Amino acid sequence: MKKKQFTFIIIAIFGFIHSSCSNKNNDMATYRGGLVTRSDLTKHINKGKYKKLSNDEKLSTIQKLAARKVIYDYSEELIIDKSINNKTKKILNDEKLGQVFDYLLKKYSVSDSTLDFIYNAELVDYTIQDILVTHRLSYSEHKDRSPQEAYELATIIRKRIDNNDITFDEAVSIYADHPTIEIRNGMMGPLRYGKLPKELDDIIWQSMPGDINGPLETKFGYHVFHIVKREQRKQSVAKNRKKTLRREIKNGRYKLLDHYTDSYAEEWFKIFDIELFIENIDTLWQRAEDLDLFVVPEGVSVLRLNEAGYKAPLARINNQMVTIDWFIEQAQQHGKYKQSNFVKAYFLYNTLIDLLRRYSAVMWYDISDDQFDKQKTLQTVQLKQEKLLYKHYVAQEMKIDPALIEEVILNRLALRYDIQVREDLTLD
Repeated sequence: MKKKQFTFIIIAIFGFIHSSCSNKNNDMATYRGGLVTRSDLTKHINKGKYKKLSNDEKLSTIQKLAARKVIYDYSEELIIDKSINNKTKKILNDEKLGQVFDYLLKKYSVSDSTLDFIYNAELVDYTIQDILVTHRLSYSEHKDRSPQEAYELATIIRKRIDNNDITFDEAVSIYADHPTIEIRNGMMGPLRYGKLPKELDDIIWQSMPGDINGPLETKFGYHVFHIVKREQRKQSVAKNRKKTLRREIKNGRYKLLDHYTDSYAEEWFKIFDIELFIENIDTLWQRAEDLDLFVVPEGVSVLRLNEAGYKAPLARINNQMVTIDWFIEQAQQHGKYKQSNFVKAYFLYNTLIDLLRRYSAVMWYDISDDQFDKQKTLQTVQLKQEKLLYKHYVAQEMKIDPALIEEVILNRLALRYDIQVREDLTLD
């Protein structure tokens, strides 16, 4: 069909004048159960850009916007694949999470005491002797034990050293999980501040030679460690170092920003009574391994973990027990977990924590009425959802009938939902 002929048909179908004066002033189009206002149009296209369009182009723009709104309003009856609901929910969650993160960043500041501590820590190197007790959910997975068993063993090691049953050297020889640790007698260093997990850094750089610390949990497992040496670094301090250091910290260095946001997540967990059941997660992973769901190097997707048939709760939220099915649903509505496969239990554990943090942040957004412009957020979300649903519907119809083109699909929508575009298309 030629373009001029198609334009003529469109104008013939949609060129209606609204009888109401108020509608003439405000409505650009109507459809069954809804309308396209001047405000809707200006959100969709810049006013100056719209004025430069020809009359046919204006008509096409409004028609397309009306179709987007129709698909949005009637998505349940128009769109066959109901998994699209997860994608629209993801748009909403992402926008709320973005608002929360921006709020936290605006509030974030580096105290003078923190700045002084790190400034001085950068001038000192430490050497430590470390015994690491790993478990199935730790990043350094060398022993087949549960997190609780790892903690209990680390506690025993510390007590034996404190009671002088064994020396630290003997403890390394007896309890080291990894051969390379035993070979170097557990020695690590000289260490610079910021190279280890923050939990370790904070304790080490407040300790003196001879001190023994632990059990201390990091992503690698449980540590019991001995401060061997503290050395002042012999180098000049860069000019204005504190000023540049403050900027680096705000950009994420030394993991202080992560620690700051994590502390908020801990508060949200308290507000919504959220707890992750670590032992049950450990059991779930063992079930997945026993059923050969976990295969190196492909790993296993969180979306497949219900195949393990494990029904015990993995977490609690506001006195409600949630299972792997709940986490699978959330994974489809947050982030990009659909593409993520786990090659070890540690990544499963962290994904479940991340999902709970995201969920709690969204809940906190919903109850925080004073901090956010929720109306603006919802408008942004709707525009994004309308665009997504429109593209999905057009692709769906073309898949059903490859002979269809976008203009024909819009034409059918217009007839089905009585889309009527104003004849007067000016926008002052």
